[in-house]
Amino acid sequence: MNRTTRALAAVLGAAMLVITGCGGGAGSGASTATELVTTQGVPAAPTGTLRYATWQETPSFDPPRTTTQNGPVIFPVYDTLTSMDENFDVVPWLATGWSQPDPSTWRFTLRDDVVFHDGSRFDAETVKLNLERAKTVTGGPYTNIYAPIAEVTVLDPVTVDVAFSVPSPNFPYSMATVAGAMVSPKAVQDGTDLTRNPAGSGGWIWEAGEHREGAQHVFRANPDYWNRDAVKAETVEVKIIQEDNARLNATQSGQADVMATLQPGQIEAAESAGLRTLSDFTITASFLIMDREGSLVPAFAEPKVREAVGYLLDREAYNMAVLAGKGESASGGFAAPGSTWYDPELESLRQADVDKARQLLAEAGYPQGFSFQVGNQPVIKTVNETVAQLLADGGITMEIVDVGQGQYTAEVRKGHFPAGYFVPTSIDIDQWWTRTVSNAGIYNPFDLTDLADLDARYAEGAALSDPPARKAVFDELQRATVERGVLFPLSQIPRSAGLRSTVHASQQPVFAPEDIAPRPFHLWAEQ
Repeated sequence: MNRTTRALAAVLGAAMLVITGCGGGAGSGASTATELVTTQGVPAAPTGTLRYATWQETPSFDPPRTTTQNGPVIFPVYDTLTSMDENFDVVPWLATGWSQPDPSTWRFTLRDDVVFHDGSRFDAETVKLNLERAKTVTGGPYTNIYAPIAEVTVLDPVTVDVAFSVPSPNFPYSMATVAGAMVSPKAVQDGTDLTRNPAGSGGWIWEAGEHREGAQHVFRANPDYWNRDAVKAETVEVKIIQEDNARLNATQSGQADVMATLQPGQIEAAESAGLRTLSDFTITASFLIMDREGSLVPAFAEPKVREAVGYLLDREAYNMAVLAGKGESASGGFAAPGSTWYDPELESLRQADVDKARQLLAEAGYPQGFSFQVGNQPVIKTVNETVAQLLADGGITMEIVDVGQGQYTAEVRKGHFPAGYFVPTSIDIDQWWTRTVSNAGIYNPFDLTDLADLDARYAEGAALSDPPARKAVFDELQRATVERGVLFPLSQIPRSAGLRSTVHASQQPVFAPEDIAPRPFHLWAEQ
């Protein structure tokens, strides 16, 4: 049994996906029955059932309205504009290539052989329709991606220009996530309610009659798929199992083949049971204070209170309690060690100091502390309980409130909670800023403008072509985010999924940095 190893790198550096477990890693050149990537026994036609265990139901099959956490039920039925390889480099999918005719424009060339499940065809007009429609979605999870789009211009049926009001250097990367999933033009034009009527062109077709809300989705292989070599499983079945141990038990017992969101403390148990693990450091566990003007919790309007929170969030204690010591608690910033954006000088920022925190709370007028609420889902219960214990050392009471399945980010975006736990990417600094931190991002339900100067600084950095100069700007932004009491890093955490040894792949599966499980392309399971 190989021990788990992880590469620490970045999409703009040298991020690597590590596959461990019985039988060795992918790409080793051998082809034993226990390996994931193999040239032996590859099905000539889709065969069998590939079963996933994921932790939440999607609130909608409309891509602009569902989060990346719901990828397991989105990727079988939808194609994205781009995709990613094992090094997290953006690669062709519906788009065959892209370039920048000017710093504020991305030009995409497209496939001409893609047909949606409803018979409509994919072309440049489809991209324009999707992006313009997505830009109008209110309160969606990808506002930071769509809002800067100024104009989408069709040059010919297979060429489209996407122009931005501000530079968007990571847009091709974003188009490889759920945000880049393309919806049928017929469905858009007909005003179809996509909540439970997906309208994609993906490798599998959703079976409405086999759906059990909150429990199961079933997809069947698309016989007219443009990329038939990527579809190896005849059926993809996605089971919704909220509790972490139940999800692992289902995979170990053979009720599921692929487990999404394998928790760090489960990795050794999973590998001991013969599962492979896909694991890397691409996300930062973080605590975000959104109510910085005190609309719900007056205490949070005090800078010294927010500073005190930073001193109470003991990163080493968090790492041991939540991640079984498998995180990278030393990093004070939000970038993965070894990545382009990592700044070692941030490691000492806000070291745990309970006495300092109590002093700051007293100076701010809260010597006895205060209380506030955060939202909760089963998958983050241990996180919330640990953060609550850390804050309690300073007299702060954090009340944990359960929300409906799959509704955590929606409740946050509605302004129902003043603060909470988030896992922004640690390898794409643009996505980290524009989605999670910026006043223009999706986690500003109180319409704050307190980071206007930092947003302007970000825009300056995004426009820079000199890498060291650009990095210097993002070093400033990471430091300012902590010093102003906006977002606190808790740990770099292993992003992991588990696979039974009966799962194989004809080539390296797609497991993009924001995915919670490998996508079903190229995968099949022994029956």
